[in-house]
Amino acid sequence: MTTAIPEVYRISGYKLIEILYQGSKAKVYRAIRMVDQQPVVIKILQVESPTFNELLQFRNQYSIAKNLIH
Repeated sequence: MTTAIPEVYRISGYKLIEILYQGSKAKVYRAIRMVDQQPVVIKILQVESPTFNELLQFRNQYSIAKNLIH
């Protein structure tokens, strides 16, 4: 079952399909990149004013994920 995606989370060029994970600090979505129809995963921070450490952790998670072989 797909959960409706709030309008605030509409991202130009992407179609958010479903929530894969929802925690207190972030949501992770399955999405489609519209330009080439490639499946992607998008992580959005839930925290309105993240701390420096939260931003650093977010960036480190991105660095790890982008180097994964899929």
